[in-house]
Amino acid sequence: MATACGPGEDGDDSPSAPHDIVVNLGGEVAVLDDLNATPRVVGPRPAGAENADAYRLASPRQLASGELIGIRDGGVVAIEPRKPGKAVLLGQAGAWFPAADGKQLWAVTEEPADTACNGLDLPQSVSTRYTVTLYETSGRPSRTTLKAACGLRPVADTSQGLLALRTTGDTTGGGTGVRAVTDIVLLNTRADTATATVATNASVAAAAGNHVIWRDDTCDKGHCTHIYNIKERKNASAPSCKGGDTVGVGTLDPSGRWYASALRTNSLAILDLNENTCREQEFDLPAAGSSDLEQTFGTAWSGPNLLLLDQRSGALTSVNAPHNTTDKRAEPLPVVNQAQIWSASTD
Repeated sequence: MATACGPGEDGDDSPSAPHDIVVNLGGEVAVLDDLNATPRVVGPRPAGAENADAYRLASPRQLASGELIGIRDGGVVAIEPRKPGKAVLLGQAGAWFPAADGKQLWAVTEEPADTACNGLDLPQSVSTRYTVTLYETSGRPSRTTLKAACGLRPVADTSQGLLALRTTGDTTGGGTGVRAVTDIVLLNTRADTATATVATNASVAAAAGNHVIWRDDTCDKGHCTHIYNIKERKNASAPSCKGGDTVGVGTLDPSGRWYASALRTNSLAILDLNENTCREQEFDLPAAGSSDLEQTFGTAWSGPNLLLLDQRSGALTSVNAPHNTTDKRAEPLPVVNQAQIWSASTD
């Protein structure tokens, strides 16, 4: 398996550039020995799938231990990136997130609230009751399954327990439906009671290491992004950037130190959460404030390097977070539909 770890994670050393980069180009999986290498196809496009992506994963992410995990056909799977046609089905799931140890994962399944929460007085937007199951990547049966209380949706794992969104009410959305009003809470070991409230009227953007990135749902301008420190149990505004405020949802590296997001000025921001600083890069981002980072780019962290694959042009760029430098592939990759970066190594 490729590994997401490597030297320089504390920002003091100069890590090697990402290599053995595995990309799904939109129906064809290839390996790049380095950023500028010729793609070596390891997953050819299946016959009859010229306009489809048979390999596509929902929420693809490389665990700190190196395994590639994602959702395919209603199940959470572990895949050897260089053998994309072979997948280990771990269990049924509509979503997943890494366990706090970086080696296991939680799979999320749903039941209709009409039956699972029958008789309870709940906000209209609570349509599902969630169950989370802890899996090893080997495919061994899980021994840990938690049924969250109605109105609680687990979204991440931390050193202090599962993190969840707790629906507290409804608000009118842009259409005819309603949108849930949620608090961010930490759960007890049974996932049926909140032990601490991280934020109210808020949503989770990312969580890893000692940090939770969250956005104030009542905020429409200015500093809407906040950082919660799991160990200290304290909130703070995200580091300030000269180019404006972060927008949308970005991506947090597995160590929980580096958070990358778009700025209102169309630049790319790399936030150092340990040092409370912002480093900026000029980047071909969408119109200011229009979308999340991963709606335009396939992204993946390789140690402290952020890889971004532009789904519009096929441009592949590596951004080194500690040194605020970029390395761009000379020739774009032949992407079709929505491309993905599956994994990479830095050692």
